[in-house]
Amino acid sequence: MDGGRARGVLMALGTAFAWGGTGSFAKLIAAGGVSQLTVVCYRGLFAAAAVGAFMLARRGAAFFRCGRAELAQYAALGVFTVLFNATGYMMSCVYLSVPQVLMLNYTFPIVTMAGSALINGERPSALQVLSGFVVLAGLYIGFAAGGVGLRSISLAGVAWSMLSVAGLSGNALLSRKISAKADPLKQLFYSHLIGAVMLAAIRTFTEGWPDLSNMTPRIFLYMQYPAVFAALAGYGLLFSALRYISAPLASMICTMETVFAAALTPLIIGEVPPLHELAGCAVIAGAVVLSIFSERARGDA
Repeated sequence: MDGGRARGVLMALGTAFAWGGTGSFAKLIAAGGVSQLTVVCYRGLFAAAAVGAFMLARRGAAFFRCGRAELAQYAALGVFTVLFNATGYMMSCVYLSVPQVLMLNYTFPIVTMAGSALINGERPSALQVLSGFVVLAGLYIGFAAGGVGLRSISLAGVAWSMLSVAGLSGNALLSRKISAKADPLKQLFYSHLIGAVMLAAIRTFTEGWPDLSNMTPRIFLYMQYPAVFAALAGYGLLFSALRYISAPLASMICTMETVFAAALTPLIIGEVPPLHELAGCAVIAGAVVLSIFSERARGDA
């Protein structure tokens, strides 16, 4: 594996780690009566403001210049990133347990592999396809085998999770397609700015912002995790990783979020994962190693 691919793998692992605690913090925020839609709007605007201020200081106004076609690509990326993925994931945490959310969300590598072959012409190797199904087996061992029955799963939660899957797959495919020309930081800035503004406009003209009366310093502190780690660090690393590695490989590595979530959940909300969940995480970690090995073998061929 060359230096560029190794860098991409490490960045994707960083994304998985940054996302690992998101579900737990979503639970804490929801318990305080603040809507996840407020959280998603805030995290999008926070990421855009942080990147915008940093790049304005480094590159000046030239960083923000882009043509209409480029802006349209960033707008589409904003829909996938903020309106679909972030909103779908955070809202699914309201209706489902964190294990259920992860079990549904990490069907997305299979979707990404199929889309990558059709859209980007990047056919996954046989080992990567096998890895995708091993991930599903790991999720079954970790969650379904532990007594998570289909009857206990909220249909609203499933719908939000499927929206998140569509967003994450679309995000990976589009970012990979434009990665040769598009600056990852510009992708991060415009996708979160446009997506957050769109979501804020939709919410303003529909239900409004009644939950803001429930905002407390503690809840606002909790909101910094999805803003700093999930949006700014997580997506920043993912957009950068997709310059070096394929969308199928990046999506497979991101399934390590389940492993990091199992480690972080006891620290954040005090829930110790049972043995079957740890066994499922071990299977998922093995699938990621298998996928990385496949990419290394392809690069050495």
